[in-house]
Amino acid sequence: MGGGSEKEGLRQPPTGMREIRLVHFGLGPIGLRVARLARSRSGLRSVLAVDIDPSLEGRLLDDLLDEEIQDGDGVRITADLEALPASIAAAQVVIHCTSSSLLDVLPELLTCVGLGLNVVTTCEELSYPWSEAPTEASRLHRACLEAGVTVLSAGVNPGFAMDYLPIVLSAASGQVDSVRVYRRQDAGSRRIPLQRKVGVGLEVSEFNILTAQGRLGHIGLRQSAQALAATFGWPISDIEESIKPVVATEETATALGPVNAGQVLGLKQVLGVGPPGAEYIMLDLEMAVGLSEPKDEIYLRGEPDLQLIVPGGLHGDSATAALVVNALPYIVDALPGVITMADIASIHPW
Repeated sequence: MGGGSEKEGLRQPPTGMREIRLVHFGLGPIGLRVARLARSRSGLRSVLAVDIDPSLEGRLLDDLLDEEIQDGDGVRITADLEALPASIAAAQVVIHCTSSSLLDVLPELLTCVGLGLNVVTTCEELSYPWSEAPTEASRLHRACLEAGVTVLSAGVNPGFAMDYLPIVLSAASGQVDSVRVYRRQDAGSRRIPLQRKVGVGLEVSEFNILTAQGRLGHIGLRQSAQALAATFGWPISDIEESIKPVVATEETATALGPVNAGQVLGLKQVLGVGPPGAEYIMLDLEMAVGLSEPKDEIYLRGEPDLQLIVPGGLHGDSATAALVVNALPYIVDALPGVITMADIASIHPW
């Protein structure tokens, strides 16, 4: 799953637990969920929190996490990463949770790298950037090499459910000819920003307009497909992607208000790689409020055929937080550069 010729080889698992000092960059729903989980882990200590929301300036991170300050060392929130050089000097890893767009977050990541900090980010487009954004990825990779630090994108999808997990499963196969992944998520159990991103409550006509403008839909299917193709040595050709609304058949209560029959409850997004009818990669994602029987399914056709089903599915928000936190000791020991999930050994809770 490695990227360009600048990649320096496989990353190894951590050699031993020690204190890792953290900067929390982005305190939205995912950023706070990650921070809360990090607080529960021994060996992790938060030293700085950053968010551009002016209403958070000077507040304690503990206030947002609903936790009591311990030992009088509560972390205060700033809008400027370079405002507290003493805290930055003490830090090792930035947990970055701000945007899905690599172009949008590139200045933030370059700032972190320039300060000599490793980064674990939830930016979906960075999960496998070498095909879609080679210029930006190479620029960031070179900055990492110069600073001697590492940047990793981690999350449930992309980064795990539809790419890394099939790759791990393939270790038990002598040959893989095709990969099909089906992911069903009840959007009603997910954070509000995601529900908006999948179009909950829209009219179908508005959904279609926003989709055509690229303002709706899941970011990451292309990156997952490219990661799989790179791993198995398949060419990327004949890519077809579609996004269609999932429409309510009756009035449905949602966190965004009631959705009437005929309005949108979510979406079904499908990406195939290969000739129509003979795709060697098929990624099928459905996220809608009230979706029954959520689950994750992986099918590998090869020698032998393999199937993995996760009943109930991997919860997108909690699994993303776990993946980010579980990756922290690996990022400290990794070789410098922009790396992907397949560049490190299997991560796990400790």
